[in-house]
Amino acid sequence: MKTVLAIDMGNSYISIYKKNCGIVLKEPNLIAVSGSNSNYKIIAFGNEAKKLQGKTAENVVIFTPISEGEIKSREYLSALIKHFLEKLSISKFSKIKALVTIPCGISKQAKDLYRKTCFMAGIDEVKLMPSIVAATIGSGKSIKGDSTTFVASFGGGVTEVAVLNLNSIVKGGTLACGGRSLDVAIATSVAEKNGVLVGVSSAEKIKEEVGSLYENDTLNMEVSGINVSSKMPQNIIVFSKDIRLKITGYIDEVIKLIETTLNLCPPEVSADITQDGLLLVGGGSKIVGLCEYISKAIKMPCVLSEYTENATILGAGKLLSDESELKTILENVGG
Repeated sequence: MKTVLAIDMGNSYISIYKKNCGIVLKEPNLIAVSGSNSNYKIIAFGNEAKKLQGKTAENVVIFTPISEGEIKSREYLSALIKHFLEKLSISKFSKIKALVTIPCGISKQAKDLYRKTCFMAGIDEVKLMPSIVAATIGSGKSIKGDSTTFVASFGGGVTEVAVLNLNSIVKGGTLACGGRSLDVAIATSVAEKNGVLVGVSSAEKIKEEVGSLYENDTLNMEVSGINVSSKMPQNIIVFSKDIRLKITGYIDEVIKLIETTLNLCPPEVSADITQDGLLLVGGGSKIVGLCEYISKAIKMPCVLSEYTENATILGAGKLLSDESELKTILENVGG
């Protein structure tokens, strides 16, 4: 008996797709631990760990085992994956085969660490694929032929840009920051402007609800935090303009990566890209005004993927049923 899965090992979320079933799990890539490094106890995983953010005792730490696309703790990450697999009620007699998505361009040592982590979690066979390839396919784009697709993926830990055709990556690059880095920057900005500390979870909500790249946007929301001086709870109103500089700073770095990637492409490929434009995927691509802002900067059309947050896991899941294309892609860019 064999169970075939696709696993999107995102910095913010881990998603699992079961062949012939679809997406069967999507939970935060978070783990809650109490005690010290020498004597610790895992008290919560995924959704349950996220519920504890900002509500725990001092001896409880909530964190993600992956940061900026790199595994920081194989032990914790394997425990998290194992917990998620157990939630799927897979028979103990079943061999688990998994296609795992990882950041583009990471080292052989980093790939080996992903494999070893999956083996520790109880997965028997592991194939690795760049997440941006899966996200492109999950957005409904074919990379089989000689037509070129230009993609920017806005993830939680990394931001990736790639030019794809012939089931391969022509050129690509990765920025070691993403939505989580932006959340921290927003929390810092709110503290500096208002003298109120807000948690990263609150900063994420601020980004999602009032984050905008339009200069005159009047979006605003009320958030709760702790006054730096009095140490007492305080509610404040955060406006779109208050955090716009942090967002534009991040997006401007992405634009530099987009332009660098484009400049490295052969002239024939660049001509195809200029005509078809740039596809935006990933949870971070939902920032208001993002398409227009990038399009104006790079002087070409930008299109937001219909599936944004789930494009990667949907693409990897789709490939589970197309063994021929999967084999070709893995030979070119996988592991």
